[in-house]
Order: sequence, then structure tokens, then C-alpha cells
Amino acid sequence: MRTDELIARLALDARPVRPLPEPRMRATLWLAASAAYVLLLIALMSPDPARLAGIRAPRFWLEQLAAFATAITAAVAALASVIPGRSRRAWLLPIAPLLLWIATLAWGCIGDVTGKGLGGMTVYSDWPCLVAMMTGAALPAFIMAMMLRRGAPLAPRATGAFAALAGAALSSVGACLSRPAPHPTAITVVAWHFGTLLALVSIGAWTGGRLLSWRVSPSMWRTS
Repeated sequence: MRTDELIARLALDARPVRPLPEPRMRATLWLAASAAYVLLLIALMSPDPARLAGIRAPRFWLEQLAAFATAITAAVAALASVIPGRSRRAWLLPIAPLLLWIATLAWGCIGDVTGKGLGGMTVYSDWPCLVAMMTGAALPAFIMAMMLRRGAPLAPRATGAFAALAGAALSSVGACLSRPAPHPTAITVVAWHFGTLLALVSIGAWTGGRLLSWRVSPSMWRTS
């Protein structure tokens, strides 16, 4: 195949392409739609949303703030990863809030052990939070997948992992805020919330190559 023939075939199905908006702008749109969905779930699942005003534990709110920040930064990282030539420094954005989230949970575990002894390391059953996280992550993950497919997924596994982290972190906030009472121990949050989060991130990374793979135009393989 001559070079001019190759160029002609590559250009056969070419259409005008508009650059994607900035990842932060797209992440804001994703957050607006996803947060509205999660807030609706909180209103439907919480027996008394007004009880949140009575929660005075600073660690609880810091934990939710860190999880929320993790969701936002992971969304930016996912959307930046599908823009060719974009610096991969955006991939580092979720690290700080994720570490803060982990630190608040570690702080809670230490406080539980100090106040309750070994009983503070008891992992309680928390199936409602698992269901809430899976339900809460469903629509945000779908919206994110649709947005990512408009870009160029050069690293689909990393993109899928960031997308899943964004949805799982946001749904974790929804699960915590919809509970009738705070978790009895911090280790319960680690086991159920972080366990679910890690599972979702693993699934996102594994399916990223399938859901975000490029499709080659048939015209590129036609022969004369």
C-alpha cells in the first residue's frame, strides 16, 4: 500500500473533531448529575435526614469531606486520562484526599481501641452500606463511562480504575449519610466501605479495556 493510498483511506471516514472541554469542567458536570442522584438516594433511604444536623463528631465530617474530594479528583483524573498529550500529573490528584480519608479512618481506629480496648476493633455486619454503595455508584459510573467514550482511552485500565474510584467514593458518602446512626467502629467502615471500594476499583480496571477500547474503522482495512 502506497503512502497516498493509506492517507486516503485514513481520511475516508474523517469528520470534524471539536476538542473536549477541560477535564475540570466535565468533572463538574459529572458531579452535578451524580450528586443529585446520590442526594435523592439519601432522601429515600435515610429514616430521618434531619438527624445529620445532630452529628457533632468532627472525624465523621472530615471523613465525608475526604471521600467527596477523592471522588472529585478521581473524576478529573479519569477525564484527563482520555485526552491525548495531557500530562499524567492529573493522575496524582486523588492521592492527597485518599490519604486524608485513610488517615481519618486510622485516627478513628486508634480512638476506638483507646476507648473500647480490643472491642474497638470489632467488625460489625453492614450489608445495608454495601447495597447503598453499589446502588449509589451505578448511575455515576454509567455517566462517567459515557463521558469517557468521547475521548481517547490510551490507558483504559487506569481510566477505568479512576472512574470506579470516583463513583465508589461518592457513593460511600451517600451510604454514610443515609445510615440511621454512625458506624459503631471505624474498622467497620474500613472493612465494608473500603472493601467495596477496592472491589469496584478492581472491576473498573479490569473492565476498562473492554468498555473503553477503541474501534478501528473498517475503511482502514479495505483493499483496492
